[in-house]
Amino acid sequence: MMKKILSLTMVIILAMALFAGCAKDEEKPSTAGDNTNSSSSSSEKKEKKEVEEITLGIWDENQKDALQEIVDAFNAENESIHATIELTPWSSYWTKLDAAAGAGEAPDVFWMNVYLPKYVDGGVLLPMDEYIARDNVNTGDYVDAIVNTYNYEGQQWAMPKGVDSVAVAYNKAIFDQYGVEYPQDGWTWDDMVAIAEELKAAIATANGSEYPILMELDAQPSHFNFAHQTGGYIISEDFSQSGYNQPETVEAYQNVVDLLDQELLAPYVVLSETKGTDLFLSGKGAIVFLGSWKATVLEESTMGQEGNVGLITMPKQSQSNASVLGGLGYSIYGNTDHPDAAWELVKFITGPVGNKIQGEAGIDIPAHKESQQYYLNNFQNIETGIFFDAAETAVPFPAGPTLTKWLGPVNDYAAQIFAGEITAEEGCAKIYEEMQKIIDEE
Repeated sequence: MMKKILSLTMVIILAMALFAGCAKDEEKPSTAGDNTNSSSSSSEKKEKKEVEEITLGIWDENQKDALQEIVDAFNAENESIHATIELTPWSSYWTKLDAAAGAGEAPDVFWMNVYLPKYVDGGVLLPMDEYIARDNVNTGDYVDAIVNTYNYEGQQWAMPKGVDSVAVAYNKAIFDQYGVEYPQDGWTWDDMVAIAEELKAAIATANGSEYPILMELDAQPSHFNFAHQTGGYIISEDFSQSGYNQPETVEAYQNVVDLLDQELLAPYVVLSETKGTDLFLSGKGAIVFLGSWKATVLEESTMGQEGNVGLITMPKQSQSNASVLGGLGYSIYGNTDHPDAAWELVKFITGPVGNKIQGEAGIDIPAHKESQQYYLNNFQNIETGIFFDAAETAVPFPAGPTLTKWLGPVNDYAAQIFAGEITAEEGCAKIYEEMQKIIDEE
């Protein structure tokens, strides 16, 4: 009897142990389950690693929101690429870019301007020609002068973003007040002088204080344009020769001096203390040379809202009325780890979608010609199409790898010419001497 009880007890114990073991097995995830989950987790990590992270370097806070909209649209269309914007203020943009490029840490894509030759020569940029050819990008869809600005030594180093051209604004109210006819399309420098003389006489008769002509002293909206219009040049196309020893270049500066001597242009001391555009918007002048980057200022001004701002292309001098064209481009960092992804961003942001958003936001005149219509819709008070007309006949901003070294002396001597401290001939001779020396030493 005792043996039976012991046997029964052993059976019960074994059964309980077996049940407990089965229960533990049920609670523990299966080996197959472990492998599946691990594989899934690895796959997810692998997918995340395959997303290429790239950065876009810019300097203008005012454009960031519109550019973020473009980047968001790009990210939505490209699951394997994620772009982010890196904003650096203009005051430190180039210093930071130089340091980052030297350390191999520059943004994958970044804004470029006429400093481009310096960065090409320094090996910082990636040429885009193969990408442009591979994807059949038509550079003819963009304003020629800005495309050429970023074509250096036969290669394309940036795709155009926007354009900056120069035109003339005039105050209709002043013309009406003094009974002087508005400037007409196709006008010449002589026509402008005649209009200014008529304004000067009428203002004097009425004991007025307005100036017939105003000018920004910065090179781009003023004297760089004039040198091309008289048949001169600032620097040769191959960036090897200063143009300040050319009689035609000297003529351009002398023409400005003549305006000053005849009191048709506001005195240098006035222009050096207050920007020409600010004087114009405060009703102090009838005519002003200014850049397209002032379009929004004109549009939103009281004068603009009252319909008193007229725009016209620059007057033709002996050879042309060519405007010096500036504008930004998008370059790719030469040492980027993601060249293909960087190109995709450049192609998108400078393509129809990116330019449409840029144009509708009014942050810049699109260099992409078909997208310029969207920019126009932002303006009801001024005829911004004039800036487009100026861009069509423009010449690239004079640049070259030594630009940052010779631009300072050019501006310094130009200021001395306009201040009457030295003659145009003397000033241009001094500019040529210093500028050519800088070019030759490079």
